[in-house]
Amino acid sequence: MKVHWFPIKLSWRLAVVLLLVGAAGAQPTAFTYQGSLRAEDHPAIGAYDFTFTLWDAATSGGILGGPVTNLAVDVSGGCFTTSVDFGPGGFGGAQGWLAIGVRRNGVDQFVVLATRQPVTSAPQAIYAATALTTAGPISAGQLAGTIPVGRVTGAISPSNLPPPVVTNGAFGLMLTGAFSGDGAGLTNLPANLKPAGPLGMALVPAGSFVMGNVIGDPDISNAPPTTVYVSAFYMDVNLVTWSQWVGLYAWATNNGYSFVNPGAGKAPNHPAQLMDWFDCVKWCNARSEQAGRTPVYYANANLTQVYRTGEGTVYPNWSAVGYRLPTEAEWEKAARGGLAGLRFPWGDFISHNLANYDGSVGMFAYDFGPNGFVFPGSVELTNVGTTPVGSYAPNEYGLYDMAGNLFAWCWDWYNSGYPGGTDPRGPASSNNNTRVVRGGNWFSYGFYCRCADRNRSVPTLIYDRFGLRTVLAAGQ
Repeated sequence: MKVHWFPIKLSWRLAVVLLLVGAAGAQPTAFTYQGSLRAEDHPAIGAYDFTFTLWDAATSGGILGGPVTNLAVDVSGGCFTTSVDFGPGGFGGAQGWLAIGVRRNGVDQFVVLATRQPVTSAPQAIYAATALTTAGPISAGQLAGTIPVGRVTGAISPSNLPPPVVTNGAFGLMLTGAFSGDGAGLTNLPANLKPAGPLGMALVPAGSFVMGNVIGDPDISNAPPTTVYVSAFYMDVNLVTWSQWVGLYAWATNNGYSFVNPGAGKAPNHPAQLMDWFDCVKWCNARSEQAGRTPVYYANANLTQVYRTGEGTVYPNWSAVGYRLPTEAEWEKAARGGLAGLRFPWGDFISHNLANYDGSVGMFAYDFGPNGFVFPGSVELTNVGTTPVGSYAPNEYGLYDMAGNLFAWCWDWYNSGYPGGTDPRGPASSNNNTRVVRGGNWFSYGFYCRCADRNRSVPTLIYDRFGLRTVLAAGQ
C-alpha cells in the first residue's frame, strides 16, 4: 500500500485558548490529529488503523510517549480526525516528533511513514497546565501573544476572547475542540485534497462521453454507442451498505414510510440487497427528508405528495436537491471514471483481484479468473455472495464496486437504444415494463460487469444480486 501523508495543522491560537481556560479541573492531555490519507494514489476511504509514537528527534532518538494505537478510524474522501493521548508525561516542554503508522483496518502490517511530523505549538500547550497560574482577566491581546500563561483564575468574558467561542457549563468559556463535516473547511488542507462534496460521495465531473459498447464486444442490448453530455453530480462511493439501509429504514418506518421488502445483507459492511426498485426510491426520499433535503420522488403529477408508500407511478422532480437513483447515463459515466472506450472501470481485462464476480476464463478471452466464485478470504464455492464494500480498488473517480458485487438499480425504463443528448433520463415508458440495472454482480460472468453492459428487471423483483447507490446534483 503506497501512502502519502498530509498533516493538517490546527490554528495555534485556537489550540492555546482551548488549553488556557477551564481552570476548574485538570487539563486534558489528548489532542486532535487531522490528516489526509492516500492509498494507491487515490483518497483513502473506509476504516484504517493508526499508531502514533512521540520521539525526541526527527530521526533516531528516544521515545517520549506511545505508541498509541487507534483502530477503525473512519477515513472519508481521504480525510480523517482522531484523538491522540500520550498522558500527562508525554509533553514536558521539549520539542517532539510524531511517527505515524497506518494499515487497513485489521489487514496487513502497519506501514510507518518515512517522515516524522514535528509537534509544535498545539499539543505543547498541554505543558502550560503545569506552568504558572495567572489571576485576573485575560485579554485578546494577551491571547494573541506568546506569554506562557498556564491556568486562568480570573474573569473571562466574550469581549476579551478572540472568536470563536462556545459556552460550556463546567468550564465557563472554551473553544470547540471537535470537528465535523466533510473536511471542506479543514485548516491548511491543500485544495486538491479536499473532499469534492458531501461525506461518503465522490464528484463525477460534467462532460461528454461515448455511451455504449465502443470496442465491438458481442452484445445483446441492441444499443449503438452514442455521445451523451452529463452534468456534474455526486455519487455514493460505495453501494449502500446493510448498516446504512437498516439505520435509515428504522427512521423511515417511524416517519410515514412503508416498504414492501425489509431488505437484507450478509454483514453490516456488505451491500444491502433484496429490495425492489420501489423500495429503493422510497429509501432515497427518506434519506432526503432525514437530511433536511427536498425529496425527488412524488406520488402525484403536480409533485405535492411525497412518495412514501405503495408501488404506484413515481413522478420525479428533477430540480429537487434530494438523493435519488442515478440515470443510466450517469451510472455509465461514473463507472468509466473518465477512462474512454475501455471494457471495465480500470481497463480491458478482469480478474478476481479486481472485482467480485463469477470467473469464466474459457468463455471470455478478457477474463483472467480464476474460474468460479473466488474473493479475498473465501474458499471456492464456500461463503459465496457479496464482499464488503471497498474490498477492491476504486476507479479514477474514487468509486468502488462499479463492476461486480451487486447490480445497481437505475432510474431509467429499459428500451433498446440510448436517447443520447444532454442529461438523458431514459424513455417515458418501457415496452416490457422493466427498469435498468447496471454493473454486474457476484454471480455474473465478467461479460455482465462491463461498463457498457445493460441489464433490466421488472421493478417489483427482489433479488440477492440487486442493490443501490444514490446520487446528488452537484453543488448540493
